[in-house]
Amino acid sequence: MMHRVKNVNGLLIIGLALLLLWAGVASAGVPAPPPEAGGPHPPHQIANLGHFQFENGEVVKDFKVCYVTHGKLSPKKDNVILVLSHSFSDHHVQDFRIGPGKALDTDRYYIVAVDMLGCTVARPDTTTGPTNSGLKMDFPRYTVRDSVNLEYKLLKEYLGFDHILAAIGSSYGGMRAFQLAVSYPTFVRGIIPIVAGPWTHPQTRWVVVNMMDIIALDSGWYGGRYETNPTAGVTTALVSYGPWVHTTGWYVANIGTPEQLRQQNKFERSLYTVFAPQDARDVYYQLQAEADFNVGDTPGFKGDAKAALQSIKAQVLLITAKEDHLIHGDWVSFAKESIPKVTHVEIDSILGHVICCTDMDREAERIQDQAIAKFLEKLR
Repeated sequence: MMHRVKNVNGLLIIGLALLLLWAGVASAGVPAPPPEAGGPHPPHQIANLGHFQFENGEVVKDFKVCYVTHGKLSPKKDNVILVLSHSFSDHHVQDFRIGPGKALDTDRYYIVAVDMLGCTVARPDTTTGPTNSGLKMDFPRYTVRDSVNLEYKLLKEYLGFDHILAAIGSSYGGMRAFQLAVSYPTFVRGIIPIVAGPWTHPQTRWVVVNMMDIIALDSGWYGGRYETNPTAGVTTALVSYGPWVHTTGWYVANIGTPEQLRQQNKFERSLYTVFAPQDARDVYYQLQAEADFNVGDTPGFKGDAKAALQSIKAQVLLITAKEDHLIHGDWVSFAKESIPKVTHVEIDSILGHVICCTDMDREAERIQDQAIAKFLEKLR
């Protein structure tokens, strides 16, 4: 039975992510273990990872990344869970799952949530992307593997974890969970990709590349070397993503009249321009990384995604939506057939792709949380 959600206010996946970006002020960190006490909104910490080299050989010096921690680290350091954020978001995207008694139980686990490489939420004290680094279009063009290498460097070299219990990520974050398990097969015991695939489907790639073209058409783009953020192009690009993230039934129920459509469009635009503005350059870079992703491109696999997935040693909990216009059924079948140790949970919800990032469908959230809690318990 499809779980219907009444009186949904029209928040789409990106809008939901942006509303979670209430972060406070980041403070400079030092190369030392993070504090063990966390709360609903723990303080930001800044890790200086030194010189960071990208796959293409380019280097950004004094690379600084923002992260937060929740819960308490066990004496054996065997309860660490990495939270991987999805597109156009930051480390707050899974906050609704984090806390005592929740799926990511802070009474049992030590949660590390990190801003991804190319985080589109500008922070003046980090260097994770072209804008906040000051390099603009001279910032190295990065891949999903670069982002995973950065996250590994933070956990392994900066925080000192030889192994972690699990990594959980939704959408773009789930893609990185796949990549982490392939690139570092003995580092993580389990991964939880939610509405994510092991490569970017051709149809989804078309959507993503079209968003890049919309950004570039803004008269203020100037090849990405602007001084003032060209908000018209980036906002239009992000709103164009909207029709892909819910089910057909959601649109019939919520966007049934021209006036509802106008109100929805107005609301979404206000999210990106007022509540949590997105930087066009950073969004453009992130879209390019997503468009080019294929786990089979990991060195040693020569483009063979099946071989890459077959190499995964970690246990995998794959959570998908029954109707998802971005994550196609052939992806799901391919992953299930290729990964050695996989459990699949399919959610039938009117929200579609958005099940990953909101609690608006309580039943869908309950099914996911139970599956996640059971999977994590099995890993311990």
